[in-house]
Amino acid sequence: MPWFVAMTKPGHEGIAAVNLQRQGFVWYYPKYLHKKPGAKAVVRPLFPRYIFVKLETVWHSLCGTRGISYLLMGGHGPQLLPDPVIEAIQLREDKTGLYQLLAPPRFRKGSKVKASEGPLAGLLLFYEGMSSHDRVKVLADLLGRKCTVEIEERLLAAA
Repeated sequence: MPWFVAMTKPGHEGIAAVNLQRQGFVWYYPKYLHKKPGAKAVVRPLFPRYIFVKLETVWHSLCGTRGISYLLMGGHGPQLLPDPVIEAIQLREDKTGLYQLLAPPRFRKGSKVKASEGPLAGLLLFYEGMSSHDRVKVLADLLGRKCTVEIEERLLAAA
C-alpha cells in the first residue's frame, strides 16, 4: 500500500489522526520537541497541517474525515509518496517517537579518532565536537603541544 499526503485543518493533525485510526486507516505524522530558551519544551508536528496516510484504492472517505481538509492530488488521483521517504523520516525518531532534528554525533567528546586523509592522516586525534555544518574540532598532539584543529567529519574514523 502506498502513502498519500493529506492536508489537515490548522492545528488538527491530532484530531485527524484519531479519526483516521477510528476508520481503520494506517496514518503517520512525525513530531519533534520544540525548545525555546526560557520556555517549556512543546511537542509539535514536523510538517504542520500534513499527515501521511496509507491507502489502497478507497480514498474518497478521507475527504469527509474530521480534521482533514483535502488530499494532495496529482494528475491521475491522489499524489503518491514513496515508502523510502517515510522510512527515512522514521529512522530519525528516538525511542519516544520524536523526530531528532539534528543527527546524533558519530563520536563522543574525548573519543580517539584518526583522519583517513590529509596532513593529519595516521595521527591519534581526540574528538572535541562539531564546529560547523560538516566540520569538527579535534585535539592533535603536534610538536609536544595539544592543538585544536578543524577537519571535515567525513575524514574521521574511530581509532
